[in-house]
Amino acid sequence: MATPVDPSPRPSLEENFEDFFENSLCGFLTTNANVEIVRGNSRVANWLGYSTEDLKGIHFSELLTIGGKIYCETHLLPLLRMQGFFDEVALELACQSGERLPVLVNAYERRDKDGKPLFIRVTVYKATDRRLYEENLRYARQVAEMKLADEQATSVLREQFIAVLGHDLRNPLGAITGGAAMLLARSSLSERDASLVSLMKDSGTRMAELIDNIMDFARARLGSGILLNRQPVLLEPVLCHVVSELRTAWPERVIETDFCLVEPTDCDAPRLSQILSNLVANALTHGSPDGPVLVNAFLEGDVFELSVSNSGKPISPDALERLFQPFTREDVRSSQNGLGLGLYIASEIARAHKGELTVASTEEITCFTFRMSTST
Repeated sequence: MATPVDPSPRPSLEENFEDFFENSLCGFLTTNANVEIVRGNSRVANWLGYSTEDLKGIHFSELLTIGGKIYCETHLLPLLRMQGFFDEVALELACQSGERLPVLVNAYERRDKDGKPLFIRVTVYKATDRRLYEENLRYARQVAEMKLADEQATSVLREQFIAVLGHDLRNPLGAITGGAAMLLARSSLSERDASLVSLMKDSGTRMAELIDNIMDFARARLGSGILLNRQPVLLEPVLCHVVSELRTAWPERVIETDFCLVEPTDCDAPRLSQILSNLVANALTHGSPDGPVLVNAFLEGDVFELSVSNSGKPISPDALERLFQPFTREDVRSSQNGLGLGLYIASEIARAHKGELTVASTEEITCFTFRMSTST
C-alpha cells in the first residue's frame, strides 16, 4: 500500500531562516559598518518595547543605558575594530518603559577581502536571572567579608582581654601576695597583725586562682583553646604531689591513691595536675565527709586513665547534663566559693589532650574519669 504524500508545500530554506531569525529565544541585530541597526528581530524589539521597524537606523549604543553607551564607545567598538568580535559582555538595555534589562551581548564584524567593515551581527541574551544570581553572590561575599572583619576585630579584643587578665591583674596581685609573705616572715608582727596579713595572703592566692580559671575559660571559649606543652614525663610523682597538697589543705579527710604509672606518659603534666586538683577538690567539697576520696591512675598500652571517686549524694540527672558547662556547679549553696569553672576547664584540658572527661553517679558512688590515648 502506497504511503500518502503530504500535498502541502514545504517551507523554503529562506522561510526557515526567517522563522529562526524572528522567533529565536535570543535577540538578533544586524548593523551597518557605522553600527546603525539595519534589522532586528521581534524578540529584542519586544524586550525593548519597540517595533522592528522602529529599530532601523538607531545606533546600537542608543539602546544602552548611559553607562553602557560610554563603555560601548570607549571599549567595545574599539575592541570590535581591533579584533573583529567580542563575547559575553554584560550590558543593560534601556527599555522604552524606563526599565533596565540586563543582557549578555556577542558581536561579530564581517569584513571584505581588504579588511574594510561591511556589517556587524549582534546576538543579545536576556540575563535577568543570571544578573540577580551574580548580585546575590556579590552580596553574600560582602556579608562574608564583613563578618570576617568583625571576627578578626573580635579576636583582637579577645586577645587584649586575655592579656589584661594575664598582666594587668596578676602583676599587682603578685605584688600584694608577695608583700604579705614578706610581712609574715617578720617575727615582729603581733598575733592580730599576723592573722590579718595571713588572711590577706590567702585571699590574694584565692584571687590568683580565680584569675587563672578565668584566663583558662577565656582561652577555651574566646581564644584559640587551651595550649599544651606535651612531653614524656613520669606522672606518679606529679600526681602524688597534688594529692599531698590537698591532704594538707584538708587534713580531716582521707584521700586514698592507687597509681600504676611505670612508663613515661606523653602529656602536659601541669595541666593534668590541674585536672586532678579540680576533681579531688570537687570530691572533697561535694562528697560524703565520712567517706574517702579514691584516686586511681594507670597506663595500659597507649591508654592513660585517671579517675576520682567519692561516696555521697548522687548528682541529679539534670545537673549531669550541664555539669561540664561553664559557670555550673553541682550544688549552688551560697557557702561554696568559686565561679563554677573548674569542671569546664578540666573537660577542656581533656579535650586539648584529645581525650575525654566523663562522669557516672549512683547512690553508692560518683566517679569522674579522664581517659586519653598517648599515641601520637
